[in-house]
Amino acid sequence: MENLHLPQIFQSGMTLQRRAPVCIWGRAQSEARVTIRLAGNTVHTVASEGAFSAYLPPMEAGSGLTLTVSTDKETITIDDVALGEVWLAGGQSNMEYLLRDDAEVAGEMQVNLPEVRCYEVPKVVYPGQENDRDYSAVGVWRRARGEEAKYFTAVGYYFAKKLHAELNVPIGIINLTWGGTSASAYMREDYLTGALKPYLDRAAEAQAKLDPVSELERYRKLQKHLDDLHFDNSVSNLAPMQPDPSMMAFMAEMGELFLSRYSPFRPCGLYETMLKPTSPYTISGVIWYQGESDAAYADTYELLMQRMIACWRTLWKAELPFLIVQLASFEEMMERLDFVPIRAAQERLTKSCGKVWLACAMDAGMRYDIHPKHKRPIGERLALQALSKVYGRAILADSPALEGAKREGDTLVLHFAHAGEGLALRGETPETLELIVDGVEQNAFSASVDGNELRITSPEIADAKTVTLAFCQHPFCIDNICNCAGLPMLPFVYTWNA
Repeated sequence: MENLHLPQIFQSGMTLQRRAPVCIWGRAQSEARVTIRLAGNTVHTVASEGAFSAYLPPMEAGSGLTLTVSTDKETITIDDVALGEVWLAGGQSNMEYLLRDDAEVAGEMQVNLPEVRCYEVPKVVYPGQENDRDYSAVGVWRRARGEEAKYFTAVGYYFAKKLHAELNVPIGIINLTWGGTSASAYMREDYLTGALKPYLDRAAEAQAKLDPVSELERYRKLQKHLDDLHFDNSVSNLAPMQPDPSMMAFMAEMGELFLSRYSPFRPCGLYETMLKPTSPYTISGVIWYQGESDAAYADTYELLMQRMIACWRTLWKAELPFLIVQLASFEEMMERLDFVPIRAAQERLTKSCGKVWLACAMDAGMRYDIHPKHKRPIGERLALQALSKVYGRAILADSPALEGAKREGDTLVLHFAHAGEGLALRGETPETLELIVDGVEQNAFSASVDGNELRITSPEIADAKTVTLAFCQHPFCIDNICNCAGLPMLPFVYTWNA
């Protein structure tokens, strides 16, 4: 029987976190003395109840290193270990989205960056699922070179590529994603209390309607059908999709099993099967792209994310930075969806939760496709946030954000933070603006940018008691105002009162 064992993520080609204590853990025979060596450092520990863990001291960046973990009887040797910056990429399908489907993949196939690496956590959601699916292509560390790079999370790839260029150290990405999942799937049950308890109640109600004898077999068949489907995510939807009868039947079956005890979409499931086994792998922080699947419960999304972040920080015993993507402009694939409230909740989260920052993706969206095909701007904006907020670079990383306004005669003048050298337009005039004066929507007004100001002019403003300006407050809209770094303006609603 194998006595010494390391988690799957510990393998040749891995990246470990520099400048922080690095946790190495695994299984060994109880009372066995375990010795861990890396980069001239040696630590010892003793296995207790079949498990061990120990921390290597902080180390500087490097590559081509060898990690050994040994007992008196066994040794595990892991080659080509790098030390650098490690980030966990979490969320649903837009973070899961692979580089192979990105609009710019052809150009990226010429890149050879062996010190940019990515590990995909195997998608397992119930015990024994590893025997029900083919996992031969996942659970390995890949390098950003040629065909290997195609299997990076696209957002994670562009994020890592920019960090590598700026920091000149190895970068590791841990891809822990599952398309279509709620943030509740990645949380411990005791965090889903109070206003969040309905997540558990809905799951319990759905599971009560299922036959426990046939539930697993039904879900296995559904999962096999999903695995056999081949979606070409690189093709854009240019109009709403019209499902055929067979798809409607499949969707009905999926609806019944959506919150099954074996489903990745049930609350708390992926916390146990994917997140918890990945911790406490030492990381620098989290990049997060999710929210679409919680749009129906936008009123509690800010709280949901607060609790999820608290849960992860407790699990890692660290105040992990979270860099979050604000959902892109989008309207409909098979049904109309409204992400306006979720976007607002995501921005509020940056004010109500410490060490949480936002990358705006409003200008990257597609009207009839929930998966933007150009992930570069999203990944690079996350990298700007990391460089600014985590690594202390004095750069412009935030999107323009409204900080105040005043009336000057017939003009409402709005002032923005993070404009840099000044606001700019992509086009002749600002779009997706709505002006309401004393409760009446105005169709005729002019808008322009000047330095850090957006100026709205209308004769009706001069004697108004109340002026409201809304920017990008529709599911799909054109965000064509940006700062000098090309970062799009955050959506907002502002009311000025005389």
